[in-house]
Amino acid sequence: MSDDDTRTEKDVSEEHVRLIGQSQRRLYAFVLALVRRPSDADDILQETNVILWRKRDTYRPGTDFYAWAFEIARFQVLAHRSRQARSTVSFDAELIHDIAEAASAESEHYDRREAVLRRCLQKLPDAQRELITQRYQPKAAVNSLATDLGKTAGAVSESLRRIREKLRQCIERTLAAEGTL
Repeated sequence: MSDDDTRTEKDVSEEHVRLIGQSQRRLYAFVLALVRRPSDADDILQETNVILWRKRDTYRPGTDFYAWAFEIARFQVLAHRSRQARSTVSFDAELIHDIAEAASAESEHYDRREAVLRRCLQKLPDAQRELITQRYQPKAAVNSLATDLGKTAGAVSESLRRIREKLRQCIERTLAAEGTL
């Protein structure tokens, strides 16, 4: 009897939930690349998650979960497009397929870039790291940050621009050094 035979349905379901949870950022980025509207991407991601759960018995553990999930998401995008056919702009299935392949390839680099960004953030001086972190909190605006810091909005915007540039350079240097750029 192999280890696979001894896994309970509960174990398999818990593993599937974990895989779905871990895939959310990449799936969202993938879907958003295909539809370009965050509200559409949110809806499609929700539909995709439901199907990922319903079709959990068709996923073979040990295979590439992302490839399987992206294919389901791609079909959900196509279904969304057919529902939106009355729109003035419509893309054919072949174009969606090509964009999906490109987005899938790009998403493989997403996790690596995110890890490098986190390391680069840690290299920033505390004040810069705190400012950039505050800026990306929900409903944070440059004007309110400026008021809190006793600076002008222009000065805060310039500081944020410099920090972003520093982060961009750090990410590019790190990825180039690792040969993953």
